[in-house]
Amino acid sequence: MYSIPSYFTLYLKIMLTDKIPVFWSLIFPLILAFVFGSRLDFTESSFLSFLALFWGYILLSIYVNGIGLQLARMREHGLMKTYIMISGSKIGCILALVLVQLVFAAVSLTVFTTILMLVFGFFSALTLLLAYLVLLLSIPLAFASIALTMLPAKISSMSTLINIVMYPLFLFASNQPDRWYSYLNPFYVMKTLGLAVSEHVTGASLLILTVVLVVYLLLGLFSVKRFNLMSLLTR
Repeated sequence: MYSIPSYFTLYLKIMLTDKIPVFWSLIFPLILAFVFGSRLDFTESSFLSFLALFWGYILLSIYVNGIGLQLARMREHGLMKTYIMISGSKIGCILALVLVQLVFAAVSLTVFTTILMLVFGFFSALTLLLAYLVLLLSIPLAFASIALTMLPAKISSMSTLINIVMYPLFLFASNQPDRWYSYLNPFYVMKTLGLAVSEHVTGASLLILTVVLVVYLLLGLFSVKRFNLMSLLTR
């Protein structure tokens, strides 16, 4: 665990040199929010629901691209094997990456939420605190994204396909009914989580959400344990 601060600094420097995550996780959601939000007449409640959907997009985009696909990419390039051979800690190496992306997610949520609250006239410090609470409760999905490393596919193809699929799933989540099968869509899970922290979700839906988050956490822990340092495609 003593290697975590060193890896955290390394991953942070790598992330700061790459501008693409900033576009997909902050600028693109802002553009979408302005396009869709300009057509709506918000109440305080509907504005919070609107934010919750985009919080989910930002967080899932960061988790998928910054954790799952990034670990797969580093493994394919042989970096993970080198890092772990130096430190002797697979857990520390992975945890540091997760922590870096959580910090990036907190910054992205802060900027995104503040801008939208100012533009649409619903500024509230409580709303910002709700965004941070969603971030904390979504950590199981951060670990679940590591399951992407178990897919035997080229990272370039996998990255393109996943990012293409994310957008229609995001749009679909905005109109999905509150049924158990809706929770198969991770964007609906994130939207419901955002509504749950503001007490707009109760009863059976809250129970299902809790079970789903536990399943995601178990999937993440299983993925960390099964994380293979060797490429699944090249030897």
